[in-house]
Amino acid sequence: MPIAPDGRLQPVMPGPPMQPGTTSRPASWPGGEASPWVPPDQRATPADMVPRSEVKPCDGTRILARVGSEAILESEVAGFVNELIEKYKDRIPPDQLDKQRALLVQKRLKDLIEAKLIYLDAKRTVPTEVWPKIEAELAKQFEDVQLEKMMKGAGVRTRREFDQRLRALGTSLEGEKRTFMELSLAQEWRANQIKRDEEITLDQMVSYYHQHLKEFTTCARAQWEELMVRYAKYPTKAAAYEAIARMGNQVFAGAPFADVAKAGSDGFEANKGGQMAWTNQGALACQAIDMALFNLPVGQLSPIIESDRGFHIIRVTKREGDLVKPFLEAQVEIKKKIVDERSAKQAEDYMAKLLARTPVSTDSDINNPQLATPAGPGQPLRR
Repeated sequence: MPIAPDGRLQPVMPGPPMQPGTTSRPASWPGGEASPWVPPDQRATPADMVPRSEVKPCDGTRILARVGSEAILESEVAGFVNELIEKYKDRIPPDQLDKQRALLVQKRLKDLIEAKLIYLDAKRTVPTEVWPKIEAELAKQFEDVQLEKMMKGAGVRTRREFDQRLRALGTSLEGEKRTFMELSLAQEWRANQIKRDEEITLDQMVSYYHQHLKEFTTCARAQWEELMVRYAKYPTKAAAYEAIARMGNQVFAGAPFADVAKAGSDGFEANKGGQMAWTNQGALACQAIDMALFNLPVGQLSPIIESDRGFHIIRVTKREGDLVKPFLEAQVEIKKKIVDERSAKQAEDYMAKLLARTPVSTDSDINNPQLATPAGPGQPLRR
């Protein structure tokens, strides 16, 4: 959804850049006040933007980071993190809870900082008179689509119930709406910066194919059957050896392999006659068995093979060598890989440009973040 002059999300011509210290939000919005410009050599790096310590109760109005004239509030991080923690708390060991919360804080704050950088880039570019229409369209998307999904996921029926639940988690309905609008705009605006229709020549695809040949190669594989005795089931290792030799001799004398396996094998697939699934070369823990699979003549019984669990006799029934997908069959896949790699590089370069252009700073307490922990539904945040 690019942005058009009528307020729809369509491409527009660039506008004048924002001056350092100006604000892109009304002053009445949280974080709307102008933030001081930070010299390039004092700007935070991506590693500086992420908190790495424990999360403790606190209110949600504290500013965790500033990106240009935009502020990231504690509530924007706490609500998202606390909701996930509450949802999956039964699957997280108690001694890992704080660690998982801290990791979620890091991820959420990083995502929000990137979104703010892109949001400000859009604000610099889109004409001021168009902005209200863009916000109206994004608000409509939230009300018509996103809100219903969020309420259903929370198991509530009314906006009031949902807002109470969000406040118990450290955020609010209006806060979630604003975050949705900014993240949605950032996603679309970033996509507009990526050129996915650049020409990809045949020479480029051929070169990629030869440089990444392993990606288009299927490893050799074999289908086989096994007789096995486990050391643990026999009084001595010699007794186990006698048992496997006896089974091998029965098959060598003409007894059906499957019947012998069902009668005496300790292998995992003994009840299926010792029939093993297709196995890729190098996939087995026992190197001796793996070597036999890809060196024995098909249909020939192997010698007795010793592993750390027992003795084995195997027989290969089918085998296929490495299969390389021909270039003609791989062209569509190659083109997509090249497009994806180019897009990822463009996105990386775009974010680097924004970081160099936009001051980013974090609160002095960012190294000791204190995010509100959830209370019960409808209850205030615990202190």
